[in-house]
Amino acid sequence: MIWNNWLIVIPARLSSTRLPQKPLADLCGKPLVVRVYERLKPLANKGADVVVATDSQLVMDACLQHQIPSVMTDAAHQSGTDRCAEVARQRPKPFILNVQGDEPFIHCGDLEALARLMIQTGVGMGTMMHRNSQKADYENPNCVKVVVNAAHQALYFSRSPLPHYRAPQTFQNFWQHLGVYAFSADTLQNFCSLAQHPLELAESLEQLRALGHNIPIVVSIADHPAIGIDTPEDLEAARARFSTLT
Repeated sequence: MIWNNWLIVIPARLSSTRLPQKPLADLCGKPLVVRVYERLKPLANKGADVVVATDSQLVMDACLQHQIPSVMTDAAHQSGTDRCAEVARQRPKPFILNVQGDEPFIHCGDLEALARLMIQTGVGMGTMMHRNSQKADYENPNCVKVVVNAAHQALYFSRSPLPHYRAPQTFQNFWQHLGVYAFSADTLQNFCSLAQHPLELAESLEQLRALGHNIPIVVSIADHPAIGIDTPEDLEAARARFSTLT
């Protein structure tokens, strides 16, 4: 695996309605965004260019304090993907990985599997999924589901239960989408140039822009679940989890 060909961007927008100043939230002694970078440091050690992309001087200052590479990006960006595209134009690499700034438990082995699948298949966009057997998650609109074909390319993503089991008693598990994205350089710029698709707007899922515009998405299987942080309750749970790892 040649990580020298990869730019890994950690988008960290300061504004958050459910958890104000989320990138700077304390996670066992360090800001959350710092913990995410530390989680990805093994990939930086293998040659990847890992950088925080933000719209806030406060986040820039926190990164500087902890000697973490960071860049200021346009505050008008509508998504972390747009922020990644700006950084990719400044720091050209063949491949770009978008790891959200609220994923301090992301697993480098899962990211490596995604990167390998991207290279092996030649598909310009990729993401991850994890097998989930929790019925409550299956019915939760905040838990995004994905279905794939035999070539592990995404057929659809939805906040609704997917697939629908006509006989509810037959439910066993589903594929939960993990919001990490990989792109080839050209595909990233093309994606960000496209108009939002009606399906994207309906589900509020950015990845449906790609499917709606005939951009295939290859999906790797992650061995570890996603544990993002969106609310104060999530932050407290993350603190408890993190303390068991250190």
